[in-house]
Amino acid sequence: MSESRITDSKSSIKKMLMLVEEINTINTETIPKLTDQPNNILKALESFEVDKKSKKDNIEANKNEISSLKEKISKNERTIAKLKEEIDELTNKKNEFIKKIEDVQNNIKELQAEIASKNEEFEARKQRLKELEETITNLKIEKDKTEDDLKKLEEDLENKFLEKKHYVDNYESRIKAMKILIRANYIQTGQVKLIKSLQKDATLDLNHILMAIDLKEDKARQILRKMVENNGPLVFDEQAGTVTLQEEVDFDK
Repeated sequence: MSESRITDSKSSIKKMLMLVEEINTINTETIPKLTDQPNNILKALESFEVDKKSKKDNIEANKNEISSLKEKISKNERTIAKLKEEIDELTNKKNEFIKKIEDVQNNIKELQAEIASKNEEFEARKQRLKELEETITNLKIEKDKTEDDLKKLEEDLENKFLEKKHYVDNYESRIKAMKILIRANYIQTGQVKLIKSLQKDATLDLNHILMAIDLKEDKARQILRKMVENNGPLVFDEQAGTVTLQEEVDFDK
């Protein structure tokens, strides 16, 4: 209900009251209730206006509260949007950190693998070095042993050389003495006859040689074997029965 209609109603009621008062003055006892009823209506209208004003005030208060809530909601929405942006940024940073952590972990794994490989290589080289040291030690032992053997061999060879030299010296002395005796014809052995019958670098048949000298075949073979054993300058092929003189034997010296 609008205020103009309420105002018109109040004016009409007042007019009615004035009319009722006029009528009441005429005959108050005839219509006693007409006075009370408009008063009650007026009171109801006034109560309605008070209630209306109260509700209007409540509506205004609610509107203000709604506006305030809308501002808070808008502010909260902006805050939520900002928080969402921050969350997205933090999520991106988190992903970046995760990627960096994964890269670091991969680098650590690669370094660990490289370290393990280096350790294996180091252990292999260490083992190889140990083996080389053992080999060197063994070689040193063998070297010392070989040096001892060589020293002993050198001593043995020197002793043998001295013995051979002594033998050669004595042999040369005997040869000289024998040559002197041979030249003087004091010695005419089968060995001398056999040697004199040989020719340097000529391969002769033993049977032909024996036909020219007074010597038996078995004795001749025995003499030739002995000369070969004593490194005489000749080659005796027993199976073929041939003799080759490699160096001239001069009985005149």
